[in-house]
Amino acid sequence: MSRQMIRDMKRTVAAGTRPGASTPTRQRAKESALALLDRSISFGHDRLAVIRLSMAVDSGAEVSHAHWRYCEETVKRCRDVNLLVILHQARHAAALPLQRFTA
Repeated sequence: MSRQMIRDMKRTVAAGTRPGASTPTRQRAKESALALLDRSISFGHDRLAVIRLSMAVDSGAEVSHAHWRYCEETVKRCRDVNLLVILHQARHAAALPLQRFTA
């Protein structure tokens, strides 16, 4: 995947999360957000994966349990308070119960 493709996907996500976005635009945003999240995980970009999980939630995408688990493990391992906040905000936005972490 080229840098340009990644930029285009990020723009697609941004467009799909804007108020008044059309249904097809919102659907493409969800797909792009999940593709970016998958890419971050496959490359081992842990911190970026947590950020992209948040983007996926914001786009309304159905984030898998495996994605949540990966990001939860990342936050536990990194002990980064900022990532913990991002993950908790994503969980709240997705209406999922918050996990307890020792940071």
